[in-house]
Amino acid sequence: MSQGFASKVAAVTIIGGGPAGAATALNLAARGVLCLVIEAQAICQGKIGEVLTPNMLPLLHKMGLSKLIDNSINLPAYGNRCIWGSDRPFERLFITQTNNQGWHLNRVDFEQKLSQLTIDRGVKWLRSCRFLKANYSQGEWWVKLRYRGKQHLLKTKFLVDATGRRGQLTRNLGIARKHYDHLVGLACYFSLADTTHIPHFTHIEAVPDGWWYAALLSDRRVITVFMTDGDLCSQSMQQMAGYWQKIQRTQLIKTLFPSEIPPVVNRGIVTQPASTSCLSSPVGQGWLAVGDAAFAYDPISSYGIGSALGSGYYAAQAIADHLINQRLEALPAYQMVTEGAFNKYLARLRPQYLQEQRWRDRPFWQRRHQSDFACQWIN
Repeated sequence: MSQGFASKVAAVTIIGGGPAGAATALNLAARGVLCLVIEAQAICQGKIGEVLTPNMLPLLHKMGLSKLIDNSINLPAYGNRCIWGSDRPFERLFITQTNNQGWHLNRVDFEQKLSQLTIDRGVKWLRSCRFLKANYSQGEWWVKLRYRGKQHLLKTKFLVDATGRRGQLTRNLGIARKHYDHLVGLACYFSLADTTHIPHFTHIEAVPDGWWYAALLSDRRVITVFMTDGDLCSQSMQQMAGYWQKIQRTQLIKTLFPSEIPPVVNRGIVTQPASTSCLSSPVGQGWLAVGDAAFAYDPISSYGIGSALGSGYYAAQAIADHLINQRLEALPAYQMVTEGAFNKYLARLRPQYLQEQRWRDRPFWQRRHQSDFACQWIN
């Protein structure tokens, strides 16, 4: 076991370099806190969840991130076009909001620029580095990592779990996670020769066994995601023939494609968890969780990347106040604010699904119409 890292003490070590982890690092750097980001991937990977809604723009300005949105790479988003609750399409435009335009982000470009900005601000990164285990003793963490084929020990004062729904740190610590449903998303990227006919909206359509999400991306690709419960996901839907056939049965989503012949597919169909879940507590002695590692939202909420950035901002303030100013209330305040936001989300989730009554006897919708949906958690 190499202890070559032991002498390299960072006040805060962040496990996970996605938007939540990078935002935490960036705002810690602004408070003068030395931190290190541990990221398992060698390079930024494309991720599902491209929509940045207008209500997040003030936070982007506050964090100095507005300049990361390159107009030539990211597409403007003007609202949602939906079929939900009836067969008649309707639009919800951002123009009615204070900030009347959102973005469909190129996630790779955005995350590359975000991580580089943190590096420019003095944050150290270890890529291709895997978290293995953490032990807390006498006010310090000893973290076991695998880096460049060897195991290393790193000493740090505070740990942040920014590993998304996997919650690698919190699972290691034995922190319970509550799940409210079994939602999964089956995503597929299609390349089109011409996308001029596709408006810059997020397209959402309810169907008997779930709902669809689709959006145009800047590189003439269209992402489609079918949301359903894991136990309702047929094997045929995980094959391109069945997936494309399902698209052809939609009213709105199929209009994004110029013909009934499937276009070029990038990377095939990827299935990812999309359930609502949360930790029994997002903070503990010498650690906290941010982003999806703390609270994971149903994609129908469009919280996604915006929630990750916001969570990172407030986590950094709490950590800095805890370490620098010795404020005992800092971490409990972070817990109160984040749990409060999550509870407000839960209160809105069932009413959103109740708007769709056409298939109330089908399992997917029946589950979400139950009076205790989003009030009780499941194993």
